[in-house]
Amino acid sequence: MTTTLHHVYEFMTRDGRVIRFDETGGPSTRVESDIVTVHYLPERPERATAKVPAPGKLAASTGCALLFITVFIAFAIFLIVVVNSDSMH
Repeated sequence: MTTTLHHVYEFMTRDGRVIRFDETGGPSTRVESDIVTVHYLPERPERATAKVPAPGKLAASTGCALLFITVFIAFAIFLIVVVNSDSMH
């Protein structure tokens, strides 16, 4: 059996619209009526989040993925060259 922490947030945009969203994985110490910073793009408030943006993590994971793909392609080219050089003899 697993338990998932689930929070429902409500905020008002600068233009007066009330937006409500839910999100899993927030801190267990957060309770009703806490003041929380909400992150959203003004043109997409329905995609708001209470999680702190982490552009460094995104850059690091993208870099690791690119490194893995590069190593994989280099290894594949190496294998192709080795197999072709053995068949030439």
